[in-house]
Amino acid sequence: MKKIIIFITENQKSKDLGLLLLRLLPGYYFIANHGWSKITNPAKWEKLGNAFTKYFGELLVFANPFFGFLAAFSESICAILIFMGLFTRSSSFLALATMFIAAFNHITTTGSPEKAWLYFSIFFAIMLLGPGKYSIDNIFFSSAED
Repeated sequence: MKKIIIFITENQKSKDLGLLLLRLLPGYYFIANHGWSKITNPAKWEKLGNAFTKYFGELLVFANPFFGFLAAFSESICAILIFMGLFTRSSSFLALATMFIAAFNHITTTGSPEKAWLYFSIFFAIMLLGPGKYSIDNIFFSSAED
Protein backbone atom coordinates (compact mmCIF):
# COMPACT_ATOMS: atom_id res chain seq x y z
CA MET A 1 0.00 0.00 0.00
CA LYS A 2 2.86 2.35 0.84
CA LYS A 3 4.37 1.84 -2.63
CA ILE A 4 1.06 2.77 -4.26
CA ILE A 5 0.78 5.94 -2.18
CA ILE A 6 4.37 6.91 -3.02
CA PHE A 7 3.73 6.23 -6.73
CA ILE A 8 0.63 8.39 -6.69
CA THR A 9 2.02 11.27 -4.67
CA GLU A 10 5.67 11.47 -5.73
CA ASN A 11 5.85 10.07 -9.24
CA GLN A 12 5.39 12.22 -12.34
CA LYS A 13 4.21 9.12 -14.25
CA SER A 14 1.09 8.93 -12.08
CA LYS A 15 0.24 12.53 -12.99
CA ASP A 16 0.76 11.80 -16.68
CA LEU A 17 -1.37 8.66 -16.44
CA GLY A 18 -4.06 10.69 -14.69
CA LEU A 19 -4.00 13.29 -17.47
CA LEU A 20 -4.15 10.53 -20.07
CA LEU A 21 -7.26 9.06 -18.43
CA LEU A 22 -8.75 12.52 -18.03
CA ARG A 23 -8.36 13.00 -21.79
CA LEU A 24 -9.30 9.52 -23.02
CA LEU A 25 -12.49 8.70 -21.16
CA PRO A 26 -14.33 12.04 -21.40
CA GLY A 27 -12.96 12.57 -24.92
CA TYR A 28 -14.36 9.23 -26.08
CA TYR A 29 -17.76 9.73 -24.46
CA PHE A 30 -17.98 13.29 -25.72
CA ILE A 31 -17.46 12.05 -29.28
CA ALA A 32 -19.63 8.95 -29.02
CA ASN A 33 -22.58 10.38 -27.08
CA HIS A 34 -22.64 14.00 -28.18
CA GLY A 35 -20.47 15.08 -31.05
CA TRP A 36 -20.54 12.49 -33.80
CA SER A 37 -24.29 12.62 -34.37
CA LYS A 38 -24.14 16.42 -34.51
CA ILE A 39 -21.20 16.87 -36.88
CA THR A 40 -22.55 14.27 -39.31
CA ASN A 41 -26.02 15.83 -39.40
CA PRO A 42 -25.92 19.44 -40.66
CA ALA A 43 -29.71 19.64 -40.29
CA LYS A 44 -29.14 19.89 -36.51
CA TRP A 45 -26.85 22.92 -36.77
CA GLU A 46 -29.68 25.45 -36.97
CA LYS A 47 -31.17 24.26 -33.66
CA LEU A 48 -27.76 23.95 -31.99
CA GLY A 49 -26.85 27.48 -33.00
CA ASN A 50 -30.12 28.79 -31.64
CA ALA A 51 -29.05 27.70 -28.15
CA PHE A 52 -26.53 30.54 -28.32
CA THR A 53 -28.12 33.15 -30.57
CA LYS A 54 -31.50 33.18 -28.77
CA TYR A 55 -29.95 35.35 -26.05
CA PHE A 56 -29.31 38.12 -28.60
CA GLY A 57 -32.87 38.48 -29.83
CA GLU A 58 -33.14 38.49 -33.62
CA LEU A 59 -29.68 40.03 -34.03
CA LEU A 60 -27.73 36.80 -34.70
CA VAL A 61 -30.43 34.43 -35.98
CA PHE A 62 -28.82 34.42 -39.43
CA ALA A 63 -25.72 32.83 -37.84
CA ASN A 64 -27.51 29.84 -36.27
CA PRO A 65 -25.98 27.31 -38.69
CA PHE A 66 -22.49 28.74 -38.10
CA PHE A 67 -22.76 28.61 -34.30
CA GLY A 68 -24.37 25.17 -34.56
CA PHE A 69 -21.44 23.99 -36.65
CA LEU A 70 -19.03 25.39 -34.04
CA ALA A 71 -20.84 23.45 -31.31
CA ALA A 72 -20.81 20.26 -33.39
CA PHE A 73 -17.13 20.85 -34.25
CA SER A 74 -16.13 21.28 -30.62
CA GLU A 75 -18.11 18.22 -29.51
CA SER A 76 -16.65 16.01 -32.24
CA ILE A 77 -13.42 17.19 -33.87
CA CYS A 78 -12.12 18.92 -30.74
CA ALA A 79 -13.07 15.86 -28.70
CA ILE A 80 -11.03 13.69 -31.09
CA LEU A 81 -8.09 16.09 -30.74
CA ILE A 82 -8.40 16.02 -26.94
CA PHE A 83 -8.57 12.22 -27.03
CA MET A 84 -5.36 12.10 -29.10
CA GLY A 85 -3.66 14.87 -27.16
CA LEU A 86 -3.21 17.12 -30.20
CA PHE A 87 -3.84 20.88 -29.90
CA THR A 88 -5.19 19.90 -26.51
CA ARG A 89 -5.40 23.24 -24.76
CA SER A 90 -7.12 25.09 -27.62
CA SER A 91 -9.48 22.16 -28.26
CA SER A 92 -10.31 22.02 -24.56
CA PHE A 93 -11.06 25.74 -24.57
CA LEU A 94 -13.54 25.35 -27.45
CA ALA A 95 -15.16 22.35 -25.75
CA LEU A 96 -15.50 24.09 -22.39
CA ALA A 97 -16.94 27.20 -24.05
CA THR A 98 -19.52 25.01 -25.77
CA MET A 99 -20.36 23.32 -22.48
CA PHE A 100 -20.73 26.70 -20.78
CA ILE A 101 -23.32 27.69 -23.38
CA ALA A 102 -24.98 24.26 -23.08
CA ALA A 103 -25.19 24.56 -19.28
CA PHE A 104 -26.70 28.03 -19.52
CA ASN A 105 -29.16 26.77 -22.13
CA HIS A 106 -30.18 23.87 -19.87
CA ILE A 107 -30.64 26.22 -16.91
CA THR A 108 -32.99 28.42 -18.92
CA THR A 109 -34.87 25.56 -20.62
CA THR A 110 -34.67 21.95 -19.37
CA GLY A 111 -33.28 22.71 -15.92
CA SER A 112 -30.65 19.94 -15.93
CA PRO A 113 -27.17 21.35 -16.61
CA GLU A 114 -25.28 18.67 -14.65
CA LYS A 115 -23.63 16.87 -17.59
CA ALA A 116 -22.66 20.14 -19.24
CA TRP A 117 -21.03 21.38 -16.02
CA LEU A 118 -19.18 18.07 -15.58
CA TYR A 119 -17.75 18.25 -19.08
CA PHE A 120 -17.01 21.94 -18.57
CA SER A 121 -14.98 21.22 -15.44
CA ILE A 122 -13.09 18.34 -17.06
CA PHE A 123 -12.15 20.38 -20.13
CA PHE A 124 -11.25 23.36 -17.95
CA ALA A 125 -8.85 21.15 -15.96
CA ILE A 126 -7.33 19.75 -19.16
CA MET A 127 -6.90 23.26 -20.55
CA LEU A 128 -5.09 24.37 -17.37
CA LEU A 129 -2.98 21.25 -16.87
CA GLY A 130 -2.17 20.45 -20.49
CA PRO A 131 -2.21 17.04 -22.15
CA GLY A 132 0.61 15.40 -20.19
CA LYS A 133 3.51 13.31 -21.38
CA TYR A 134 1.42 10.70 -23.18
CA SER A 135 0.16 12.96 -25.94
CA ILE A 136 0.93 13.98 -29.49
CA ASP A 137 1.39 17.55 -28.24
CA ASN A 138 4.26 16.31 -26.09
CA ILE A 139 5.93 14.64 -29.08
CA PHE A 140 5.69 17.62 -31.42
CA PHE A 141 5.57 20.68 -29.20
CA SER A 142 7.56 19.97 -26.06
CA SER A 143 10.79 21.88 -25.67
CA ALA A 144 14.10 20.33 -24.64
CA GLU A 145 13.79 21.97 -21.21
CA ASP A 146 10.55 20.10 -20.35
